Amino acid sequence: MIKVSLPGKTGRTVLLNPHLIEYAEEVGEGRTALILTTGKRFVVTESSEEVRDMIIAYRREIGFPGQED
Repeated sequence: MIKVSLPGKTGRTVLLNPHLIEYAEEVGEGRTALILTTGKRFVVTESSEEVRDMIIAYRREIGFPGQED
């Protein structure tokens, strides 16, 4: 799981299964929309680059053989 911050209230975070992220889209100043394979959409305060880095770190941590290298 990766921990992402939701806009609005300070300190509001969720843990998200990165394997469900279909794509990420920059949606404004310092905000990224994460669209999941389930059809749900989360807007987070991390940049798409930060989300990418979190996903790579998570996959390395669990030993997922991906294309990160």
